[in-house]
Amino acid sequence: MSELAGWAYLLGAPRPESPRSRRLARVGGLVAVGAIVAYLWWRVTFTMPTGGWDKTAAWILVSFEALPLLGLMIRIVTLWNIDCRAPKPVSELPAGMRVAVLIPTYNEPVEVIAPTIAAACALRPAHETWVLDDGDRDWVEEMCRAYGARYVRRPVHDHAKAGNLNHTLDLMAREAADGGGDVDIIAVLDCDHVPLPTFLTATLGWFDDPDIALVQGPQTFYNSGAFDDDGVTGEQGIFFHVLMAARNHDSAGPFWCGSTSLLRLRALREVGGIATDTIVEDMHTTLGLIRAGWKTVYHSQTLAVGLAPQTPEQYLLQRTRWGLGSMQVLAKERLWAAKRWMSWRNYFEYLSGTVWWLEGVVTVAVFILPVVILLSGAQTSTAGPGVFAAVFVAMFVVRMWGVRQLFRHHLHLPTSFALRIFRIPVGFSCLWWLVTRRTLKFAVTPKAGADLRRRSRPPHIVTVLIAILFGVLLYALAGALGWVPWRATAGATVASGVWLLLAGIGLVYGAARVMAPAYATSRRNAHRVAVRAKVVIDGTEGELVDISIGGAAVRFPAGTTPTAQVVELNLPGAAPVRLTVVRTVTAPSSHDKIVSMKVVQDDWAAFHAISMWLFHTPPGAIDGIPAGVPAVAAMRRRRTARSLGVLIAEHSPAENV
Repeated sequence: MSELAGWAYLLGAPRPESPRSRRLARVGGLVAVGAIVAYLWWRVTFTMPTGGWDKTAAWILVSFEALPLLGLMIRIVTLWNIDCRAPKPVSELPAGMRVAVLIPTYNEPVEVIAPTIAAACALRPAHETWVLDDGDRDWVEEMCRAYGARYVRRPVHDHAKAGNLNHTLDLMAREAADGGGDVDIIAVLDCDHVPLPTFLTATLGWFDDPDIALVQGPQTFYNSGAFDDDGVTGEQGIFFHVLMAARNHDSAGPFWCGSTSLLRLRALREVGGIATDTIVEDMHTTLGLIRAGWKTVYHSQTLAVGLAPQTPEQYLLQRTRWGLGSMQVLAKERLWAAKRWMSWRNYFEYLSGTVWWLEGVVTVAVFILPVVILLSGAQTSTAGPGVFAAVFVAMFVVRMWGVRQLFRHHLHLPTSFALRIFRIPVGFSCLWWLVTRRTLKFAVTPKAGADLRRRSRPPHIVTVLIAILFGVLLYALAGALGWVPWRATAGATVASGVWLLLAGIGLVYGAARVMAPAYATSRRNAHRVAVRAKVVIDGTEGELVDISIGGAAVRFPAGTTPTAQVVELNLPGAAPVRLTVVRTVTAPSSHDKIVSMKVVQDDWAAFHAISMWLFHTPPGAIDGIPAGVPAVAAMRRRRTARSLGVLIAEHSPAENV
């Protein structure tokens, strides 16, 4: 069997969590809390100085060490149950119901938007597909005609994506007033989020409940190896597969995440359409729906797959937009004050979800406080260095084990630490906006390839922190050895030094990830999928090496390579595709030839055929990939994380593995 992406094991319908997974999560959370409490009890009972500045500094450090306790206890409550349910699949729409799939787009290349439009048009049950082009591109209109989608452009490009959607809602209202029939449900897909065949059939049943305004699905990503990829379900796996799943009950509904979602048009009109006064229109609109008494639900099933930020710059741009938009919502809605129209759970989730974006400021404080205490010479611990280090490490290891259980193994610690370091500038940008309240513009995350291949550099603040932390650590070590003047005892030095060492390792790891060649910019517009399959080109059989929306690479035995410049590729179960040969090279360690080809420009049929083969793969087309799993789920061989095994065992229906 081919190695599959983690999201492929979540293609089945939502279902209750297994008793084993639930039991481990609850035990893990309680064990993590117990580890912190036991450590704090030991610190207060056996290691505190007797008085003066030493005692004050020790209490400051202990209070700092206790900060995670409250948040962890709340998370145990909110994640106690992540059982999911689903409505009955819908094969035919109720009489009179009209559904439209909306795909907003701006400046993305054909390799990004073609599969989304092609797959959306092929969905069942019967519906309409509207492509909302804010880039006014004639070739997009031509492609929409070829695929059967309706093309929409607007004269005034204000309010970015929210304005684009509102223009379409107004158009629908005008057409309904003219007797053309109204739309009942809209589904929204970002232009890089390709819907899978179950996108509508699995979710439309929720709207049998007349009080439901929003159905949100998870956002999963097919470009494995992206900057925030952790080898399982990506950095957002915790959010979509744990936190959002835990909110799938009354009074704790999730918020709209912009894509992979369906909304009741009547509810949107009741709240005045899509919110336009912040740059996170999805979250802000959800608050309006909740205020008006509508319900929102979460459908925990892989329904569409998109493109995650491939480079550190793309990641930082996207997260900065989310963070700054969250600050706008925090300020405009005054989320720090309880609301009569919000349940305690929604109040907590929205407040914590917005304030969380200030974590970069907290991260720097976590680094700086031990530095200040260490340099002050305060005696913050009376325990010997060996004893202190042993107790601290034991607590930290047990705590991390418990937290991973609580988050159902979706927490990949190295990736989590590295990305937290990289998000430090986001926190300071959010803090600066709260002070200045400057006007913000919607920044689109780039999806096209770059002109040159360049490695990234870590933010300056990370470089400065690395220099400060290791400078202090080296000086403290020299002081402990008696080489330079030093006032702190060995025990006090270790008490702060252990924190600084862990922080320093995290900083270095984060900086190394940013500079890694794997996350350099690429000139390609499309992600290549390493799927193996027997194919035929101009009557000659070869083996597919990899394939993207824009082309393919095929291996041939020496002496059998096709010689034509324009060839016809036959993928298993798909219509023939016309491609242009770009180059032919000799494969490493063999005499085989690898032929690289690309789609002929504006060949909409070729883009369509490759898109459907990758995302709506015909059953039995690829050996080793089960029926119902798209070819785009195939991954290159690499070490499989234990987390993936847990996902397979605990969350996936047997027929999908």
